[in-house]
Amino acid sequence: MAKFYVQSGRVRLVLQARSAHQAAVRAFEWSCRMQNTIQARTPLEHVLEAERRGWQLEEEIQVNERGFDRWDGQVFETVQIVIDWQAVATAPLALDHAGSGSERRGHSTVS
Repeated sequence: MAKFYVQSGRVRLVLQARSAHQAAVRAFEWSCRMQNTIQARTPLEHVLEAERRGWQLEEEIQVNERGFDRWDGQVFETVQIVIDWQAVATAPLALDHAGSGSERRGHSTVS
């Protein structure tokens, strides 16, 4: 695994990952874990507190293998990283559901 420098707004992380994309996904996961500790009354208060603490990702995530504040790396849209993360996170559920259906069909055709 390679070392990646990931930044988005005030967030700056050094992460191990197989690819720049995976590093961006791991930065999103880090942000989620950190924000999970915030107790706020409204979504707006939550976002403002996350921004105050430096845990809120901005619209883009910059990833570079050479360091921070360099523009020769890759840039990912945060919304696309969230979509990619959701696809991976829900894939095991889809496999479990598909497996259950095929097992039921298998049992109904066996005499």
